[in-house]
Amino acid sequence: MKSLFKEVVTTRPWARILILACSLLAAVFGVLGPFFQKEFIDQLTGVTTKLHMFEVSSPLWYVLGAFICVLSAQAFSQLTNYLSSKEALIMQRIFAEHLYDKTLNLRVDTMSHRPVGEIVSLYATDVQGATVFLDQTLPAGASTIFPLLLAPFAISILFDTPLWPTILVMIGITCLNTFMAFRQSRFFFRFKQLAAERIGLVNEWIQNIRTIRILGWIAHFEEGIFAKREIETRNRVMMVTNGQIMNAISSSITFILNVVTLGSLVLYSKHTLTSGELLALLWIVGIFLTRPFRQMPWFFTFAFDSWTSLKRLEDFFATKNNQTDLNGQQSALERERAQKFALQVRNLNLRIGKRHILKDINLDVRDGEFVAVVGEVGAGKSMLLLSLLRETGASFDQYRIGAENALEETLDAVRANFSYVPQEGFIMSATLRENVAFLYDIELERDPMVEESLRLAQFDLGTERVEKGLSTEIGERGVNLSGGQRQRVSLARVHFHDAPILLLDDCLSAVDVDTEHKLFETLLVGAWENRTRLLVTHRLSALNRVDRILFMEEGRIIDQGTFEELLARNSKFREYTTTVAKEAAAAKSEAARV
Repeated sequence: MKSLFKEVVTTRPWARILILACSLLAAVFGVLGPFFQKEFIDQLTGVTTKLHMFEVSSPLWYVLGAFICVLSAQAFSQLTNYLSSKEALIMQRIFAEHLYDKTLNLRVDTMSHRPVGEIVSLYATDVQGATVFLDQTLPAGASTIFPLLLAPFAISILFDTPLWPTILVMIGITCLNTFMAFRQSRFFFRFKQLAAERIGLVNEWIQNIRTIRILGWIAHFEEGIFAKREIETRNRVMMVTNGQIMNAISSSITFILNVVTLGSLVLYSKHTLTSGELLALLWIVGIFLTRPFRQMPWFFTFAFDSWTSLKRLEDFFATKNNQTDLNGQQSALERERAQKFALQVRNLNLRIGKRHILKDINLDVRDGEFVAVVGEVGAGKSMLLLSLLRETGASFDQYRIGAENALEETLDAVRANFSYVPQEGFIMSATLRENVAFLYDIELERDPMVEESLRLAQFDLGTERVEKGLSTEIGERGVNLSGGQRQRVSLARVHFHDAPILLLDDCLSAVDVDTEHKLFETLLVGAWENRTRLLVTHRLSALNRVDRILFMEEGRIIDQGTFEELLARNSKFREYTTTVAKEAAAAKSEAARV
């Protein structure tokens, strides 16, 4: 993987060089300012010093020169900051695009080990933190280093003193600032880590608030969030305290440097100081070096902080999906035979950590066949559908969609063959029209297609409490819809997009028996009779309506056939249907009591 630090440095290198050049010019003009001030005082007092380059008719020209130098130094300093901020925004967009692409390419089994809060934190904190190298570290570093390099030489040339006392003090100050900055960066890193953990807890709390409230677990969840917040607050207090100490040290540095520089002049200067030289000295040490020394600890802090964000992003970008066998060759005869099938799978296996989720799955599904997938909770039904979508790290000896080798296709090409309805039914915060079409700002001319899809999905605009019809705004995650409505909107979406293979994960669980019957008539064996359908279900009433049933247990397909065939020959299937029937009867009895 390409180093992100290298990417920060080498992307648009001309812009990086321009930032450094502007900062260098700011430092050069900053040093020239005291020279013109010295010349002004010297001409007024009639003293000629060793470093005197040119004569002017009026001392006011020296004032003008000093003003131009100070103004130019400030202008180039502001230009440095502007260019740095602009480049940081460009890099933020690049990193955000990398993060977006990586998130989309990670499969569900890989992402299951990472909390959503971590991804949110990477977007919200580390993308910006990683570009601190550009908008803070680079300009602060340049405006610190260039003056610190130029100032000792300017002092030595102006006052004919040795460099080593000033340089030794600068080295000592740099070491102290580095230590304090490194300590501050650890607080910053801990701050981001704790914030990511807290965001993860809050995200889980928000997503499951209804269930948590019903189960009476609100206090337990909130205690965990508050405990994390207390740790985060203590870390913040230490971070602020350390920052204040850094500011106090950096504010007093120039006084120490003044004493050392004046002491060097007293001990080592070979001539008497003039008033102009003294003013220039005070300007260089007391004003010109004030900003660099105050910036120095924050330069190191921002550098360490940005480095931690870069490493967090690199660690996430280094995450890889479990390797799958992508090799698959087929003879002409095999391709001809495969054309009779919508799906062909050989030796599908899925492991997540130490768990063997799916085991040696072999599957042939004919074009237009209606297949039900049943089994106890945890049998692997949903993971089978996700594996067909290549959304898990499942390995295949062979996987064909029609005549094509799905292992040699891109993910987008594979998924273009499918429409998928998850158990909960995904609803976005948008209008009913946009939810069915799964497009924002869809043309109103396509409303008849949307309405037809809703009608077939038994979603009646006149009776479903959608006051504004297709323009009704649906809240985030379908908060304004019941579970049955969400499932029917998801079914309408499947019909609207007309994919050849339908993967339906328990999409009838929230509808009543009468609506289920209508959905079978209008969609499942009606409008979709020529589409290939895989339906995960716990509804026994559906099993007489399908062409074939796959019966799964502990990640394996242990039997398959029609409903009558499985009842006749498989005792485990009979036990399963008896259990499901009892649970349905108990749920119906409970609902009647309520």
